[in-house]
Amino acid sequence: MGEAVTRKVDQIHRHHARMKERKYGWAVRPATLLIGWLVVIVGLITIPFPGPGWFTVFVGIGILSLELEWPNRLLRWGIRQYDRFEAWWKRQSRGVRIVGIVLLVMLIWVVFVGIFWGMWAWGMLDWAKPTLQPWVDKLPWA
Repeated sequence: MGEAVTRKVDQIHRHHARMKERKYGWAVRPATLLIGWLVVIVGLITIPFPGPGWFTVFVGIGILSLELEWPNRLLRWGIRQYDRFEAWWKRQSRGVRIVGIVLLVMLIWVVFVGIFWGMWAWGMLDWAKPTLQPWVDKLPWA
């Protein structure tokens, strides 16, 4: 997978370089940096919420890698780490994979329940109380 991603990243870099040679090429670098940083900031803000927060951060780093060296190194490091994990995962037995997936799903549920509980406790879900309050009242610790 890493080779395919690396080829695609290189193709995007070549396309980006050609865009900089066109009539309005002077605007490509500032626009790329502005969009990249905005996507990274939106991703960082949305990490604690359900949704693609980390994915958005990585997309922003990918955009920044078109103009800056450190995101490019970080992107390539991430691709290498993914390849290492994939190779390790493929070596594991079916039982280890099933246990890993079950533990991951449980972790995701714990995070979602924690976020929901925090939002409920802080009054951020008042609009949902008419629907959810009867269920919350039936909880043993309520």
